[in-house]
Amino acid sequence: MSASRPSPRLGSAEDPRGSRRERSRRNIQLAAVTSPRHARRTIRVEAARAAAKKNGSRPSSRYGASPRATSPRFKDKIKRKPNLLAAAKRVVVANQVHRTLSGLVKEKKLADAASEGRREALSGALAKVDHWDFNIWECVEACGGDVVLAAHSVVDAVVFTQRRAKPQHLLRPFVQKVLGTYQDVPYHNALHGADVLQGFHALLTESHALDASLDDDTVLVSLLAAISHDVGHPGLTNAYLVATSHELAIRYNDVSPLENMHARVALDLARPWMETLPPEDRRAGRALWIDLLLATDMKHHAGAIFDMQRALQKAQAAGGVYDAAEPAHQHETLKIFIHACDVSNPAKPWATYMKWTDLVMEEFWKQAELEAENGLAPTMPRKQNTDLAKFQLGFIGFIRPLFATANQIASVDFSAPLACLDESRRRWAEDPP
Repeated sequence: MSASRPSPRLGSAEDPRGSRRERSRRNIQLAAVTSPRHARRTIRVEAARAAAKKNGSRPSSRYGASPRATSPRFKDKIKRKPNLLAAAKRVVVANQVHRTLSGLVKEKKLADAASEGRREALSGALAKVDHWDFNIWECVEACGGDVVLAAHSVVDAVVFTQRRAKPQHLLRPFVQKVLGTYQDVPYHNALHGADVLQGFHALLTESHALDASLDDDTVLVSLLAAISHDVGHPGLTNAYLVATSHELAIRYNDVSPLENMHARVALDLARPWMETLPPEDRRAGRALWIDLLLATDMKHHAGAIFDMQRALQKAQAAGGVYDAAEPAHQHETLKIFIHACDVSNPAKPWATYMKWTDLVMEEFWKQAELEAENGLAPTMPRKQNTDLAKFQLGFIGFIRPLFATANQIASVDFSAPLACLDESRRRWAEDPP
């Protein structure tokens, strides 16, 4: 009787099922085909076993220890001393996030409570948003004195309710970013941007023929330019920035530094919407936007009046009229509109005008103090030397020719602003406050 041949050791080379490594590879391949979840577990187990064998230890469970737990790098991390500074920073960040979220919740509750109590007042104030005698300060009062919230309400009423601008999912974020980019200065803030927008909208609404002749894209770009015309304004004039070699003056070579900055910031914020426009419309919209914002520089004031008066005379000499509704005249008229709205405080009803006067004079007086501190030639009067009635009468005389010239353009109606200007001039001359 011959001796029986011993059975091959499991996992040896003689094992017909192959070596353990080969069987593991086959199991992984089979699991990957049949069950991705099982494949991941199998891979984890095999990796744990390999790591345990390499380190001379045994897996901690039937499925093997986690590969991360057996990794020398992970062990080093466990043994490393805790980074107290990093832990402290994480605690600070966590507390800041908590406070921010708590603050947002409180603000929302306050806003909800305010909207419940003041909704009727705000609705009543916004009812006249299409008219020149709209009082934006009633919106501020209805919003509890929050000028940014009031600005949002005015912009929403004009752009999205009255003008029905689209697409809202791109334009609303733009409006929010623009109003949030205005600085917290007395006059050139988000409320001033909303006020110029409302005035522009009112002039368009009351100039029916011009409004009807403009395409939707031109109207939308004009309104967005009005909102953003002073975005980021520091509360100082171009003359002061140039005299002090401010960064903006250097960047734009002393040429309309503020207006160039406003245009750059506004168009950068508007990029997500403008990129959806066809290339030709995008170029035209960008050019109009830039032209409108550069037209708000006061150094162009006299030139704008002269050019428009010459165009009116030329049309009259030819036996015709200068009609703003004609495509060739639309952009020049819109430039007159935005410039007029930007300097229109004395052309508003008296109560509205006086509140704006207090704020703009506060900015002027602050610049006057800075000029005195830096030894600069004064461009603004100091508070103790200001004759307010004389100052305002001089400004009214300076801007009235702009409104009178605009009122001569066919399809344009500036009668309401002119009436307010004349009333303001009478009150300063006869019975100054």
